[in-house]
Amino acid sequence: MKIKRFSGSSTRDVLQQIRMSLGPDAVILSNRDVNGEVEIVAAIDFDEQQCTEAHATPTWPGPLQAGDLSPTPEPQVSSLQRTVATPETSVPVVSSVAPTSPLRSELQALRQLVEKRWGHSLSGKPAKDSLTDMGFSVDWAAHLVQRCPEADWEKTLKSTLEDQIGLSSVSLEKGGIFVLLGPTGSGKTTSIAKLAAAQVLRHGPHSVALLTTDTYRIAGVEQLEIYARILGVPLEVIRSPEDLLQALNKHDQRPWIFIDTIGMSPRDPRLGEQLQWLAALGTEAHRFLMIPAGLSGKSLPTVLAPYAGIPLAGAILSKVDETPAFGGVLEWLAQQHLPVAYYSDGQKVPEDLHEAQWENLMRLLRTSSESTAPGSKAQNHSHHGA
Repeated sequence: MKIKRFSGSSTRDVLQQIRMSLGPDAVILSNRDVNGEVEIVAAIDFDEQQCTEAHATPTWPGPLQAGDLSPTPEPQVSSLQRTVATPETSVPVVSSVAPTSPLRSELQALRQLVEKRWGHSLSGKPAKDSLTDMGFSVDWAAHLVQRCPEADWEKTLKSTLEDQIGLSSVSLEKGGIFVLLGPTGSGKTTSIAKLAAAQVLRHGPHSVALLTTDTYRIAGVEQLEIYARILGVPLEVIRSPEDLLQALNKHDQRPWIFIDTIGMSPRDPRLGEQLQWLAALGTEAHRFLMIPAGLSGKSLPTVLAPYAGIPLAGAILSKVDETPAFGGVLEWLAQQHLPVAYYSDGQKVPEDLHEAQWENLMRLLRTSSESTAPGSKAQNHSHHGA
């Protein structure tokens, strides 16, 4: 058995060193923090019986140097227990029976790294269950799992979403008229402020104008007035199609014009009237659909039905930080072939609005699946509150 000590700034860096030096069959013998760095002792040609016997009477002669491959002395520790990974991982781990808190965290990080590398859960959680935990419907999850091996479901999910949804090709870099549509409470006003603030920071307040048709909601105009005053940009209140055209002509020298709209019930006739105003702008306006990430089930197609036939530049997922799973929204977008443009994960203006990237969206989905797993913090919290 050859043993070697590795250290680095993070577990991932050290694991990469181990893989490069000892290969994929290396065994993790110990893991600890040393002077702010992660230190891992790993072995190749691991003999569990030999390790157990050596541990029973630890008489190693001296500390390991960076290049040594011979056994070294370690202070006596509690009995070792080997946690055997699945055959595909080839990364067996040896840990103490009652690991300290830092060690437990490092082992959890190691487990997540293995799961990410091999595309399935070491706990044996079926792919279909993981998908439904993410918010996808049972039928959609079953169909996806049928198309791929169990270990490849995350890769298949990512490629499916990239193919059926994709990312919006409309960029704010060139300026234009940008309209935010969506149901009540979807976060349109806050998102308008975030988009406007980003351009004001880049190009100055003279480059942006705000318009709003939200004259029905209590304090709707007042909220946007506060943002406009902070940003130093003009705000126009739109009550008719004539107001809309006049405001656009008044500010036609400003490259970025953002239009906030009122959220209404899909059965409210005023919604159709407002959509007709905006339809008159033709292709000159880029329309984005705001969708609360927590919208799911039968309510999702009902609430979003009025917007399905409108030419849309993309979707903005709001309140991603407030929902445990948003696979249902992605499933609806896939059915509509509507690309994602942005997602928001907080109230800060403009920091908490991000351009969509599938790597980040997959990470958020993975987090939502873990948060609904038995024993997770989210699960434990919900049980305590019941």
